[in-house]
Amino acid sequence: MLRKVLIIEDTPTIAKVQKHIASSVGYDVDVATTLESAKRLINDHDYFCAVVDFVLPDASNGEAIPYTVKANIPTIVMTGNLESSTRDTVDKYPVIDYITKENKQAYQYLKKQLQRLPRNEQVKVLVVDDSAATRRHISSLLERHKYQVYVAGDGVEALETLNQNPDIDVIITDNEMPRMRGEELCAEIRRLYSNDDKAIIGISGTNNAYLSARFLKSGANDYLRKPFNPEEFYCRLSQNVDMLENIATIRRQANTDYLTQLPNRRYFFEHASKLLAINSRQNQSSMLAMIDIDFFKKINDQHGHDAGDKVLQSIGECFEKFFQHDLYARLGGEEFAVLFRSASSTDNMAQLEQFRLFLEKNSSSLTPYHIPFTVSIGVVDKTIESIDPLIKIADENLYTAKESGRNQIAS
Repeated sequence: MLRKVLIIEDTPTIAKVQKHIASSVGYDVDVATTLESAKRLINDHDYFCAVVDFVLPDASNGEAIPYTVKANIPTIVMTGNLESSTRDTVDKYPVIDYITKENKQAYQYLKKQLQRLPRNEQVKVLVVDDSAATRRHISSLLERHKYQVYVAGDGVEALETLNQNPDIDVIITDNEMPRMRGEELCAEIRRLYSNDDKAIIGISGTNNAYLSARFLKSGANDYLRKPFNPEEFYCRLSQNVDMLENIATIRRQANTDYLTQLPNRRYFFEHASKLLAINSRQNQSSMLAMIDIDFFKKINDQHGHDAGDKVLQSIGECFEKFFQHDLYARLGGEEFAVLFRSASSTDNMAQLEQFRLFLEKNSSSLTPYHIPFTVSIGVVDKTIESIDPLIKIADENLYTAKESGRNQIAS
């Protein structure tokens, strides 16, 4: 179900632009031109957020702002200007942001904020400070923007929290704390996690001119001096979360096959080596299956490369269904690989047979071209620490399956 956003704006052209922006990023949009009409909509619907004009026909002094805030609707204020009196009124309320309607950039910024709010629900932030009041203040700022919040009273507690919740994305840490100072915490986090995995923002109330540099040299990504302006806090935080998201996107693109969206050869070899090393240390064998689509060249020749692409995509979807707990990838062309995590060769072989049989019976219904296809599979089960010889043996068994009539498993 789409998230709903309420736009309260009495100028039709501006409301139209705002509605277009919100719709383009995936919101279901309602528009109110007065505070009174907004109240009726709020009574009837649950809103994920609201974009509120400061001046309305029946609310010329920003009265719509406390109404949406009191209704627990995260609120973005848009104003024609930001005179000191307007700014003072806006600052009284815990709004997400305020934006002046002065140029195109304002609407691009609105789009960014509307995109970030749903994303923030998945972002985990750890606040580390020995002051309970400071923890509460920063937590309230974060919760206003829909971040998931964890708290710790010092560096030692922070490391315990990170150990229990390794998917925390951002750490905001004070420096002056008992047991472990913030800069020491930074250094320890960087020993465990790279800049690509977690962002650290240092904060401090001291006037030490060198502390910001010490934080950055210890591994922090950013630094803020207390008391900080909430607007600057949000900007710095968003930039760091954007950075982590961009890095994750680059990683995903580098490790994903563009056509099937399966892991690619690079990803497979990197992670297979780690899994084989673990199995070898435990004196446990590793089962690898090499899978090849039968007569794939004939599919391309008879039906075209678009049809061949659809066949590859359909088998990629089957991998996610049949081998979701294992390491699998498209190695190239019509060749795929599965490295099983289970030590039970009997279960693994049964899983492969179910996969082969499913394609034999259902492949013609998997693409719009209704092309029936089968796969041949070569399997090896061996205790070995290197992936290359394992692939070589599985390839030889795959060749045997092909030579023996295809649509079968050879080991």
